[in-house]
Amino acid sequence: MAQVAVIGVGQSVHAPERNDVAHAELLQEAIDEALDDAGIELADIDNAVTASLDFYDGRTIANMAVAEVVGSYLKAESRVCSDAIHALTYGWSRIADGQFRLGLITAHCKESEGNLHDIENAAFDPFIERRLDADDDVVAGLYARTAFAHGAADRENAAALVAAARASASRNPKVAPLEMVDTAAVLESPVLATPLRTLDRAPRSDGSCVLVIASADTVAALDADPVWITGAAISTGRYWSDRHPLDMATLESARDEALAMAGWSSNVADVIEVSAKYSFQLQQFAAVLGADESDAGGAFNPSGGRHAGNPTVVAGLSRVAECVEQIRGRAGDRQVSRAEKAIAHGVTGLGAQAHAVVTMETAA
Repeated sequence: MAQVAVIGVGQSVHAPERNDVAHAELLQEAIDEALDDAGIELADIDNAVTASLDFYDGRTIANMAVAEVVGSYLKAESRVCSDAIHALTYGWSRIADGQFRLGLITAHCKESEGNLHDIENAAFDPFIERRLDADDDVVAGLYARTAFAHGAADRENAAALVAAARASASRNPKVAPLEMVDTAAVLESPVLATPLRTLDRAPRSDGSCVLVIASADTVAALDADPVWITGAAISTGRYWSDRHPLDMATLESARDEALAMAGWSSNVADVIEVSAKYSFQLQQFAAVLGADESDAGGAFNPSGGRHAGNPTVVAGLSRVAECVEQIRGRAGDRQVSRAEKAIAHGVTGLGAQAHAVVTMETAA
């Protein structure tokens, strides 16, 4: 299997509303930045994997609306309707097996332009569950009740992670400023779905993220600044109503496969970027991935994570982008000292049904 590296990173500013641009224009911001970072032109790209969801874009075959800015006309382009970290693993495998040499991985989403309740309700079984008019918040509330009751998550500590994420967001130029809150403010925010509060859920956001990935010979030819992908794995579990809320086997499987591929033990990462829509999930996922809650905003989610304001679809790829910037030493005020190895995590599906884990290093 050939070695693959990230050589270009680009992100738009993620904000509650980006109604100043259309979807393609929003994605163009990140594409331009990633290409410039990699030192290449769009014409140099030989394949692309895009990530988007029709429900959020308000049209079918939503990737066709960004084909021009992606440069995919008469080129190999595939689309992933999931968190974009899945698009990265797809693009990585294409280059790793020698089929391509220089790939573009893109993600965009505008949560502000859709009715999130209706969009999330569409994910349920259409014959019975969808008629109950539930959404992600309802599933999260049910799962959170179990997690708190069994000690798998702690109400106050989860709220503290939200406060830490917002503090980290103030040091992240790629997310719009959020109101600073403390633990009490999170716990006293309006009810979302008992026992969760409004601030337990990551804020709604619009944004895009793009990576340029390349084969080892292409990296050498371009004299690029590579961060090597040393492991990647995806694991999908059972449907939310068939899975126990405390069952972390799916994440554990993705973690173990990625770490084995990288040849790592479980505790060698200098940076761990964890993606979670709800605060109690952040606690659960961090524990599995070996992140220390007390280091939130440090080696654990220096970007602030999804609670800093990354949208659906984009969130997992933003975790990878942050890891790349950390390893390169270009994270500014967020920089973690001597960051040489990193883990990025993404999640998708009702009740966090599918997880992806990617490991990265300074040297292949």
